[in-house]
Formats: sequence, C-alpha cells, structure tokens
Amino acid sequence: MGLGDITYKDVLAATEEFRDLGRDNFLQTYGFGRAKAYELVLDGLLCDSKAIVGVAHRHATGKVLGSRDFSGGAATVARRLRALGFVVVETGKPSQNGATLLDHLRKLKVSRGPGNPAPSRHQPLSLLWAIRREADNQPRLVSWPQFRDEVGPLLVEFGLPNAKATPEYPFWHLRGSGLWEVQGIPTESARRMPRVSILDAHSARAGFTEETADLLRDPVTRLDAIATLCDTYLEDVDRQALFRRMGLDGYTTAGSLSNPPEDGSGDADAKEHDRASGPAPRRATTRSVIVRDEALARKVKELEDDRCQICGTALRYLNRPYSEAAHIRGLGSPHHGPDELQNLLCLCANCHVLFDGLELYVDPDGLVRGTRGDRDPRPLRRNPSHPMKDAHIAYHRNLCSINASKPAAD
Repeated sequence: MGLGDITYKDVLAATEEFRDLGRDNFLQTYGFGRAKAYELVLDGLLCDSKAIVGVAHRHATGKVLGSRDFSGGAATVARRLRALGFVVVETGKPSQNGATLLDHLRKLKVSRGPGNPAPSRHQPLSLLWAIRREADNQPRLVSWPQFRDEVGPLLVEFGLPNAKATPEYPFWHLRGSGLWEVQGIPTESARRMPRVSILDAHSARAGFTEETADLLRDPVTRLDAIATLCDTYLEDVDRQALFRRMGLDGYTTAGSLSNPPEDGSGDADAKEHDRASGPAPRRATTRSVIVRDEALARKVKELEDDRCQICGTALRYLNRPYSEAAHIRGLGSPHHGPDELQNLLCLCANCHVLFDGLELYVDPDGLVRGTRGDRDPRPLRRNPSHPMKDAHIAYHRNLCSINASKPAAD
C-alpha cells in the first residue's frame, strides 16, 4: 500500500480533521512536524502536506502512514496531491500566504494622473484579466502582443475617464507588486522601463509568479483576490458589466451559468406565428452536467421538513411537500464548491432564485439580508442536526459583496 491508494475524498477527509483539530493538535495526534517544503491550499487554508497525505492514507486503507514511512518531497507528496487536483505551494516564500497576497494587492504602486486623485485602474484591471486566465487554467505567462491586444481595450472601456490606455505600463510595472514577473528582457534593458520596441524585439512575456499562480488556483483565495481588487480600486465600476467583458461572469451568480443556445433556437426575435402547428420542435444536444448526490438533497429537505430556511414557506405541489436543495457555494466553475450537507440549504423556489442571483446573503450574525438594502433582516433558521459551514456562507457573502452597488456587510 502506498500513496497511489489515496483518493480525492480521502484527502478531503484528512483536511476536515486538520480543520476541526487545529494544526498543532492534528500534527501532535498523528506524530508529524510542520511542513518544511510544501503545503496544501484548500479553501484558503494552508495544511501541512505530508501530514495530510499520511492521514488520508488512513481514510483509504485504515492505516496511517507515519512521518518516517515516506518522504514528503516534490516527487512524492506534492506530485500525488497535484495529480488529484489539489493546489500545493512551497513553504517560506513571501507570496505563499493568502493574507500576504491580499495585502500585496491592496498596496499596488498605482499612479495618479494630474488633477485626478483617483488611482489608475491599469494595474487592477490587468490583474483581474490575469486572474481570469488562472480560473480558466490558461498558461501563466503571456506574450506582450497578446497582453497588449487583450488588456488594451479593457483599459479603454473600464479605465478612468480620459485616461490614456498604455498596456505597456502594467505589463512592466506590476513587477513591483511582488506577484508578477516579466521574462525575456536583457539585463541591460531592464534597469528602467523598456520602450515598446524593446518589448516587441525580445518577445517579452509576463504573468503571475509561479507561487502566486498556485495560490490563485484555490477558488476561495481567487474570490478574495477579486473582491480585494474591486473594493480597493474599482468601487465606481459596473462590476457585472466588467465581469461579463472579462470572462468572469461566473462570479455574477452563486450557481452555474447556463449555456447559450448553440444554433440560435433561443433567439428572442423568433415569432410564434412562424412555427407550424403541432408539438414544439426538438433538437438533439450533448452536454456535460455535474452529478449531484440526490441522497443529500433528500436529507436536507427531510431535516428542514421541506420548509424554507429563509422565509419559512412550506409549499405543496401535486398534493406533496415541495422544496429545493440549494448549494451555498456553487458546485460548478468557478466556485467548485463541495456536494456535502454542510453546503446545502433547504429553500423555496423563490428564495432559491434570489439566493443564487446574489439578491440575498447571510451576514456574520446569521441574519438574512438583501444586497440592495430593501429587506428587513431575519434570522436564517438552523436545525442543530443540519450543520452548515460558515466558510461556505462567507464565500457566498463575498460574492454578493462584489456584485452589490454597496458591498454587503462582512
């Protein structure tokens, strides 16, 4: 038996123990020391990777792998965790901490134009564009021509009024954030900002550092980074328009985005009288869908007696109770929430739509509020037998905050 026996669910089970016991108690219980080389990042939490793998082996086989039973290097623990789809980062580097990453984002060295006290949006917009690439698993580094052609129009559309679009400035000066690197420029040309002709001549490439990119692959850290950039530099920007233009429209809803029609059959200009009489036409489609655990959905409805946890409504349909199991943190991209009881609410159809549409959120005190400030707060009903993770609720609240005209309370 070895590391190959460990599955994704085994690692999740080990991280739950890590979270419940706390780092020190977890390491002491299983006889591991602090990570020296690699840490696992999951939902913004840094875990000692070797200890996690050793305990995950117990969930897989019934036997803990002790610290002396295997090595914890790049070719063993880090490789196995990454093969299972987890984010693994090196320890001890300045950007290898979610809080430090957000601090770097808040302290960007942005310029301020003459007569305009507002900070330039060039760097924040460029970073959002790069974060979208990470969310889509695109290459970390991008060529200067591609950066210019894709970021330049964004600076025109969403930059400060009357500001000149100069994509070469964020391409180069983001190095000062400690989160960004530029490759391909000779040392003698890198002492000051190179001219555009130098960027062209040397096929310059730029993007997040490897360490930063690793952190941003974690969905919770990525959302925190987006929220930090928006709240610090883009307060007056139409977030939903920006996200749609950026390709970040997955962050405008708590659920999964529906796919647009592939053949124009959903065109709003279609006229009913243009159709022949008889049954509506059909077409064959192929699509990939997330497989939900229906037993969990039934369980949450049973625990809550099919009564909405927000408004208290108990609906009936076809003479039977009707309610919906709603995920707090969406299962699909870009949220990648877990399909677990702690990530489920029992809601009526109306509140489900409002919750997924980011019109409702749960504040830190457990009160349900409207993001537009037009609803009286009311407590979210909680059944002691139905635990909910505060981390999932905070994630949804963060989504509401970056989409609201006024950020939701945190």
